Amino acid sequence: MSFTEHNVNGVIFDTADTLSVGGVRHAFTTRHGGVSPAPFDSLNLASNRGDREENILENYRRLGAAVGFDASRAVGCRQIHSDLVRVAREEDAGKIRWDERPYDADALITNVPNLPLFAYGTDCCMITVYDPTSRSIAAIHAGWRGTASGIVLKALVTMMSLYGADPYTMRAAIGPAIGKCCFETDGDVADAFHELMDPAVDERIERRGDKYHIDLKSINRLWLLRSGDAAADGARARAGPRALADRLLGGGAGAGRLLER
Repeated sequence: MSFTEHNVNGVIFDTADTLSVGGVRHAFTTRHGGVSPAPFDSLNLASNRGDREENILENYRRLGAAVGFDASRAVGCRQIHSDLVRVAREEDAGKIRWDERPYDADALITNVPNLPLFAYGTDCCMITVYDPTSRSIAAIHAGWRGTASGIVLKALVTMMSLYGADPYTMRAAIGPAIGKCCFETDGDVADAFHELMDPAVDERIERRGDKYHIDLKSINRLWLLRSGDAAADGARARAGPRALADRLLGGGAGAGRLLER
């Protein structure tokens, strides 16, 4: 699966070719094109890190204008590194500021038209899913805890249950995320994966001395395959943050991954 970089009036974002079908709008944002000053420069979307509210709202507006969605209807959740999946409804539209977000969760799903969903992160896996059969979508934040707990599978199963999503027509993309080369952990994290998953995870965890390197992208792709996601064979992420350090947000700022049907 390939990604395409876009620059619209200075707002730089990526789209995944596998999702560029059926009129669904999506973006994996970078740090470029906003109005926030350092250390948030410049397309900061995090409203709980000290940036001014007017800067954040303007950044959402600029992103919406570039990608083609109504920023005033965007909705996010308060991410807590969990495996919780929540349903976004029409009444949630516009709840994008941290203290207004309606749910503590790490995945949002919906079938409401023109309701942009956001997931946030820098090195965690950001996963977007679109099912053209049911016209439903998911925006998923998968840190190591959510990855080990199978938040991706739980989100897709919920889409199937609530909306009749078809695993054979679902399409998924994993955005820029930390690679196995850089995600170095102690044994307790590796032990958590072994406890929560079956032996298939073994080849995705490599011991190097006293440390472990874990391939989060590959494990999330495994969850996609287990859901029956027909697009999982092409689900790949762009290079990790060290390779894209000048493009991705850091220093307390927040990058967004959006999906709107």
